[in-house]
Amino acid sequence: MNKIKILRIKKGLKQEELSKIINVSQASLSGYENEKFEPDNKTLLHLAAYFGVSTDYLLGNEDVPWSFAKQEKKIPVFRRIRAEWSVQNAKEIMGYEEISEDMVRQGDFFAIKVHGDSMEPRMRDGDVVIMHKQSEAESGDVVAVSVCGNEATIQKIVKYESGVTFISYNPKYDPVSYSKADVIRLPIIVLGKAVELRGKC
Repeated sequence: MNKIKILRIKKGLKQEELSKIINVSQASLSGYENEKFEPDNKTLLHLAAYFGVSTDYLLGNEDVPWSFAKQEKKIPVFRRIRAEWSVQNAKEIMGYEEISEDMVRQGDFFAIKVHGDSMEPRMRDGDVVIMHKQSEAESGDVVAVSVCGNEATIQKIVKYESGVTFISYNPKYDPVSYSKADVIRLPIIVLGKAVELRGKC
């Protein structure tokens, strides 16, 4: 069976759902799965990033989903993300960044392009931040956090017994605090922890 079809079925997705995620027509996806034609490079990278496999695996050139001999993997760079990792998030992918074999072994990663000046001078507008996908964070971590289902922002988290505070590096932005009840009620959701900054000129 075609590798793309196998991965889609394992995810419990219909063709219509996956075609929206990778931004192609259902007819095109059907063509990939029936091996009438191959996806273009952009779509291939999108599929590989979504399923967490190599492009060679998708093309049938490898028997295992990811070859560590390649020493790297491409992860999506998002313009913006929200708490719900859905079809809408996929439409926000603006490119891909490569991570090393060591990072590949550590779990799932994604990247966010920095917008605005709230984290200056350490993180500037246009920089790319590599994030380890996780829902928990330690006090002092820099995280991608979504409040009330809104677009995630990058902030430093400080935890207290009574709640949490989010701090911007730029002193012109005041810290924002929430109680433990707020965290549950709003809700406040951590999407990932920053592990690497890649400055862009």
